[in-house]
Amino acid sequence: MNGALVWFEALGQHADKLEGFYGEVLGWRFESRRRRAPPPEPRRRYRGARPAAAPPWWVTFYAPVPDLDAAIAKARALGSRVLVAPTRHGDSVFAVVSDPEGHPVGLVA
Repeated sequence: MNGALVWFEALGQHADKLEGFYGEVLGWRFESRRRRAPPPEPRRRYRGARPAAAPPWWVTFYAPVPDLDAAIAKARALGSRVLVAPTRHGDSVFAVVSDPEGHPVGLVA
């Protein structure tokens, strides 16, 4: 990897579970918790070319871990699913697991 992760955002209904997951699997610490965000705008329905159910959107990031198998084991112990099995790419091996809200999380060793 050429640079460190500089921004991370995961929205969900269970902040404690998300923070626990990322703390255990990636060793992250959280400086501030649950900043009060403005309420979301009401959902609008669009007619015409846009389908009634919009496709899901997410951002996948990849974070370095010292031991990919150990990180996957921790993630599974916390209820994660392996979305992409360990795969070699050049000199690295990566996998993608889910967080407690189902977001994909890339792990690289």
